[in-house]
Amino acid sequence: MTDDAAGWGMPFARQEYAERLERTREEMARRGVELLYVTSPPNLYYLLGHQSVWWDGRNVTGLAVPLDAAVKPVMFDTWDHAPGWSPVVEDGVTYGEEGFYYPEGPQVVAATLRDRGLLKGRVGLEYWSWAPGGPALQELAGRLAGAGAAEVVDGSWIVDHARLVKSPKEIEYTRKALEIADAAYEVLAATLAPGMTEKEIMGLLYYECAKRGGDEPGIRMMVRTGPNTFNFHHPATERRIEQGELLMIDMSAAYHHYHGNTARALSLGEDPFWAEKLEKLAAVRDETVAQLRPGDPTQKLQQLMDEAVDAAGGLREYVWWVGGYVLGATMPPDWVGHVYLNDEEGFEKGVFDPGFVANWEVQIWDIPRKEGVGVIDTMIATETGVEIPARFPATLTVV
Repeated sequence: MTDDAAGWGMPFARQEYAERLERTREEMARRGVELLYVTSPPNLYYLLGHQSVWWDGRNVTGLAVPLDAAVKPVMFDTWDHAPGWSPVVEDGVTYGEEGFYYPEGPQVVAATLRDRGLLKGRVGLEYWSWAPGGPALQELAGRLAGAGAAEVVDGSWIVDHARLVKSPKEIEYTRKALEIADAAYEVLAATLAPGMTEKEIMGLLYYECAKRGGDEPGIRMMVRTGPNTFNFHHPATERRIEQGELLMIDMSAAYHHYHGNTARALSLGEDPFWAEKLEKLAAVRDETVAQLRPGDPTQKLQQLMDEAVDAAGGLREYVWWVGGYVLGATMPPDWVGHVYLNDEEGFEKGVFDPGFVANWEVQIWDIPRKEGVGVIDTMIATETGVEIPARFPATLTVV
């Protein structure tokens, strides 16, 4: 924790939260938004350190950020959550004392902002936020317009843009998350045995992460064995791994909610077919990342990856996906940012500026065998290039 005042107890210093707010306002000005209502859970965490185990789709929990730096942001939340607000919140309004969270929330937000004279210009809402639900945001938009907002517009990705370049402390937490993942993989490699279920393996990894200070990640861990390795994004089951089978792990470890995403393959016994493929993937990873320099667009890496996969021989015919996306702080149920290596897949173009964090990913499968493996690594852009901090081997680990 960073203590810049008695009892502060937040993962970042007070000044860092102030700088995040300043960058958000700079992006608001660039987008022509006079008031931004932030509801995205990871963005509320980024600006306030705000956390919750339940993001109720009915509730318009959010932070109203005025463009005018002389006006403090206003937190809106249900009355019962107020005791858990972080010390970053300096001004807050509650609703729902009578139990009518919806539509009382939108009413309270709109009336409060109107009475404070904050609805004179364009108001941005994060329509791409996964909380609250779409109907609640629509209700809020209508209430804001009825209360005098000049225009209600899509304010998605304003805070996300401000978050793209990480501070030294954010990078420190990202590195810590990857250290936690490495340690959990090491324990798994020493523990894995025939008869363990996918859920048991998942539980072991969660435990090893948690006892090292890891947080609940923004996405469930993917643990797949044998023929289940063919099912990308498949949740862990009660299937037991058998001798001679593959184990595929896609883990997003988190520390103070900053994520380090890695994917690694293990096997109970030798598997020459997948060992060869993973050797090539690891080489492609190292080759492509070594060519990056600060300021390079992410699309350059996408092109390098596709070209290297083609040149490696024996990989392209098995490809399921080649790409990657921005990473950072987030909350369940998603950990992917709005920028992808491939410009066509994201919402804005990415750049490897120092402090930019993203993942490198190639997934391959053999359809007739009904098996699949992949390599995922988290990349951190530095002043000299792009680094991959994870140390557990990306090649096949034979147990």
